[in-house]
Amino acid sequence: MPESLITFIKGDKVGPETDYRDALPVNMYAVDRPMFGAQGYMLQSSGLTHHADVAGIDRGGVWNDRFDKHIRVSGQSLIEVAADGSYSVLGTVPGNGVASLPLSFNTQAIIADGRYFLYDPDNGFREVTDPELGNPIDGVWVDGLYFFTDGEFIYHTDPGDEAAIDPLKFATAEFIPDFTYGVAKSEDNKILVFGRYSTEYFVNQATANFQFQRVPSRALKVGIVGTHCKTEVAGTTYILGGRKEEGISVHALGVGSAQAVSTREVDKVLNAYDEQDLRDAVLESFEDNGTTMVVAHLPNETLVFNQTIAQAAGLDSAWSIYKTDVYGDAPWRARFGVFDNNIGNWVFGDRLASVLGILDDTVATQYGEIVEWLLYTPFLYLKQQSIDKLDIETIPGYTGSDDATVFVSLTYNGVTWGREWTELYGGPTDYNKRFEVRRLGYVEDYVGIKLRGATTSRMAFSRGYISYG
Repeated sequence: MPESLITFIKGDKVGPETDYRDALPVNMYAVDRPMFGAQGYMLQSSGLTHHADVAGIDRGGVWNDRFDKHIRVSGQSLIEVAADGSYSVLGTVPGNGVASLPLSFNTQAIIADGRYFLYDPDNGFREVTDPELGNPIDGVWVDGLYFFTDGEFIYHTDPGDEAAIDPLKFATAEFIPDFTYGVAKSEDNKILVFGRYSTEYFVNQATANFQFQRVPSRALKVGIVGTHCKTEVAGTTYILGGRKEEGISVHALGVGSAQAVSTREVDKVLNAYDEQDLRDAVLESFEDNGTTMVVAHLPNETLVFNQTIAQAAGLDSAWSIYKTDVYGDAPWRARFGVFDNNIGNWVFGDRLASVLGILDDTVATQYGEIVEWLLYTPFLYLKQQSIDKLDIETIPGYTGSDDATVFVSLTYNGVTWGREWTELYGGPTDYNKRFEVRRLGYVEDYVGIKLRGATTSRMAFSRGYISYG
């Protein structure tokens, strides 16, 4: 009986615009490790366990290396989070939007609601009220200076005084006449100034008044769609935005270049939004057991780019969707991850509740609640064949309970799915369990396969085969 290899790293579906679309894995990601002759396998995303009840909905966090503290803006409070999850309030931060949290050798800065605050253990929390400050929307620290943008101008503090702004220390980004949405710092100590359709680099030349000069050879005609639509990973800056008269995409910035890393399917998801809808989107990055993730927090979805697998197997294998519920498509609730050196774990804020959670690879649940995962195969052309058996390599025996049920269904049109077969992934200590589903039925033309589950047990799936005839 003939066999056909099947993969789950990305499936096929049909879209309402009369187009073939990618069916991205949900709450699953690819791991770059050769197994059974395949390049990798699919692993369920790590769960979230409760770490702390805090003052409010999270607005941003940072590990302050200078103070050796985990600091967050929680609701309208600046807090310090201890290793045991307890917290102390350091000050009051108005508003409810995302906060920027640059830090220097001396202070922790907070830029939120168009205002600028400083904190340090000796002098406490205070607001900077220099009349030249204006209403900053983003900031970064470089060469002993805090460097800001208010959406139009770029400017910085005085040398030696982080609370003073000189009216002569202002400039503008002039490569393209667009609005300036954010700033960041590169690994080679240059300032990136992001406009909507441009990215310019500035270097500190210690000139009179405004100390920075642009680097013309590194300017790019690509920018960000919102202030917090940027993140840096090991020297590469990822942005959510695009070029003028192009759709919104995810790009990786190099020296004098910008490479799109979003696939056609991801671009379709992004371009279902108006630009205004994405102004408050957030890009961030974290590492999950050696796999580097770039996360795009959108209003209705959470898209996850697996940088590690992209480098090993290409962009088409690199994207997933993370979500929080079982029956719907609620965006992943965790955001603003901080690696807390006190406990050696990633700690995330929450977009739904006043809690902090630890990224936990020993559980599949989020704060004790089960969440759905989904895997899809590409379409298989099996004209007038019967599928006798589906056989998939798994890692059985490590489930924490007897609820590890997987549901298998088929589609013959890429839109609707038929009845589901159920198969037990495996019970506790049942290390020899084979994942096999038999007699899946007759295929008139082509077929796609979907696996799904929502249990307390974490699962992994490697290569699979179908036998037909």
